[in-house]
Amino acid sequence: MNRLIATVAVEKTFFNPESDYDYYVPSHLEKKACVGMRVKVPFGYGNVLRDGIILKLYTAINSSLKEIDSIEGDKPCLDEEMISLALWLKERCFCTTYDCIKQMLPRGYGKIGDASAKTVSLLVEKEEDLPKLTVKQRSVVDLLFDIGSASLNEICEFCSVGVSVLKNLEKYGVITIFDKEIYRNPYQVNFTPDKYEITLSDKQKKAYETYAKMLVENGGTGLLYGVTGSGKTQVYLKLIDKAVSMNKDVIVLVPEISLTPQMLSIFHRRYGKDVAVIHSALSLGERNDEFKRIDRGEAKIVVGTRSAVFSPVHNLGLIIMDEEQENTYKSERTPRYNAKDVANFRSRYNNALFLMTSATPSLESYSNALSGKYTLCELDERYGNSVLPEVIMVDMKDEMKNGNKTPISSKLRMLIQETLDNGKQAILLINRRGYNTFIACNDCGHVITCPNCSISLTYHSYNNRLTCHYCGYTKMLDNVCPECKSNNVRYSGYGTQRIEDELNALFPEAKILRMDADTTAKKFSHDKLFSSFSQGDYDILVGTQMVAKGLDFPNVELVGVVNADNSLYDENYNSAERCFDLITQVIGRSGRRDNHGKAVIQTVNPYNSTLEYAANQDYKGFYKNEIALRRAMIYPPYCDIYSASFTGENENTVAMCAKAFFELIKEKNVNGEFKLIVLGPSPAKISKLNNHYRYRLSVKCKNSKNIRNLFNEILKSLYKMKEFKDISVALDVNPYDLS
Repeated sequence: MNRLIATVAVEKTFFNPESDYDYYVPSHLEKKACVGMRVKVPFGYGNVLRDGIILKLYTAINSSLKEIDSIEGDKPCLDEEMISLALWLKERCFCTTYDCIKQMLPRGYGKIGDASAKTVSLLVEKEEDLPKLTVKQRSVVDLLFDIGSASLNEICEFCSVGVSVLKNLEKYGVITIFDKEIYRNPYQVNFTPDKYEITLSDKQKKAYETYAKMLVENGGTGLLYGVTGSGKTQVYLKLIDKAVSMNKDVIVLVPEISLTPQMLSIFHRRYGKDVAVIHSALSLGERNDEFKRIDRGEAKIVVGTRSAVFSPVHNLGLIIMDEEQENTYKSERTPRYNAKDVANFRSRYNNALFLMTSATPSLESYSNALSGKYTLCELDERYGNSVLPEVIMVDMKDEMKNGNKTPISSKLRMLIQETLDNGKQAILLINRRGYNTFIACNDCGHVITCPNCSISLTYHSYNNRLTCHYCGYTKMLDNVCPECKSNNVRYSGYGTQRIEDELNALFPEAKILRMDADTTAKKFSHDKLFSSFSQGDYDILVGTQMVAKGLDFPNVELVGVVNADNSLYDENYNSAERCFDLITQVIGRSGRRDNHGKAVIQTVNPYNSTLEYAANQDYKGFYKNEIALRRAMIYPPYCDIYSASFTGENENTVAMCAKAFFELIKEKNVNGEFKLIVLGPSPAKISKLNNHYRYRLSVKCKNSKNIRNLFNEILKSLYKMKEFKDISVALDVNPYDLS
């Protein structure tokens, strides 16, 4: 006899590329069972109950199956779109379906209780139906006749009555007291939205009309490329207006929490309580409540970081990805997904528009746009009267020859003073936090490194300690070499704290704000610090890359890049692209509105082509130069890269596991069916992290279902080798960092 069977994604299971787990649905649960429901299922030899999600229902005969124990909740927690997305991700991210589903639900979903308030409402509609009331009871009823309902605490305070008065009214059948769910919302919006008319330039209007047509028709993917300050935000705000007028839901993605407050300010002013927020700084309760608001259709616009791409909207019309080139859209933890790929999946599923925007698009995206895969629109001039800043390149070798050994050049110092004298503000970028970034012994040459990681310690002046920025190890500064016990220790390199100290010494009257991971750890700290700077409470903002992108400070007249070489010479194929992006973006913070801004780039190599392209804000020149190198070296977009990482406590076993993976590639591709270029295996750039050794192997190929099947087979074979049971193996497609 056929019975109803549910395929279930089960928590805490090993990666299995072939299937999830089938269970019989007991007859008393058949009416309640549907795709997306949370269940409890017995698992393993001990039949321990585990959480699961129903993926599929069908009827068949299979006497060996266990039964579902229970179904949790009254409605599915995921719809069929999100179940399809989870299965699609599983096949591409080499992880379990449940790993993918966890990304779609806020942590603790279904386990964190609702926030509630005691609410009072009248049960009586007419005066004549009221019993005889005391004066205090009458005051409560009069209030409720006026306003309908209110919280118990509000009524007690307003009418100056105790809870017993309300309890007696409830006993008489005059009122009802019940628990009303309230949302834990960290962003209180208490004003009327202002949907002012957006005026577009001719080029903005052309871009808007192009994408509005796609929005109305069958969707698709677009790339809006525009120089900094060209008004990309106005274009997509008008597109959001269009989507909302069509009763469509909108997801707006930003790359970092630091960009969320300014973006939210824009959206809250325009759309009020229709906006929901998703990012990692929210509490568990706040995230759960925002999830509910979105799921129930109470918020039509979702603004957030990478994970917001999984928002449970049910009538998706538009996804915006601001600063699409940013690495933060790529997850470095299981599942290792790219939000860009997820957005493309969801837009295709819903016939929605997916629009990426950037002043410095990734080479892959711009290449796809030029080839016609994406619809490209360009804004090549700043909006209104603002112009691109004048850029000055400073050779720091000349500064050292002239006796200036500080990290602030004479030219930058002079321009900062001019800026302060003019009542304007300055931003300085130094993409290293801490005070000194390299500490070594002058006698024996020993570099003082973390005992747990193969990385040098950074000196932090505020607590007089040496810190590892990877594992968190810290020790007091003692000026003693641990190798030869000499006290002839040299401190070199500089980070945000050192620059802050230098500026305080040079400009004692200036108010200086530092923003880095040390000063922005508290909740909403980005919002508070950026607001203070925007309001003019500070004259100079010093920070890491969080101050470089997407921010609009109208009073900023000067930008300084303290050490432009920091990001230029690492071991990644995309290091030039990263450097160009960072410098171009931070330069774009200068001279907004009608101000004529200036930017100073400090470097020891002023003739480097990447820096020259960035100084000239010449993205197309940079693209043409860099894409030729990518083609010659066979790097994306001319291939895909699979990166296999191997991690464990025994270095020799890790190395042997990486070698075994390499041998399996050769064995399973013995006939040369797949065109592969294998790099490695070799120790990772940081070969030890938190007392775990790390090896890497990279494979250049074309990503396809057959290639993914090949790697699935390799992983299955490797997992069967008991000697490597303690080694963690992870596969990532097109990672941002290959080192």
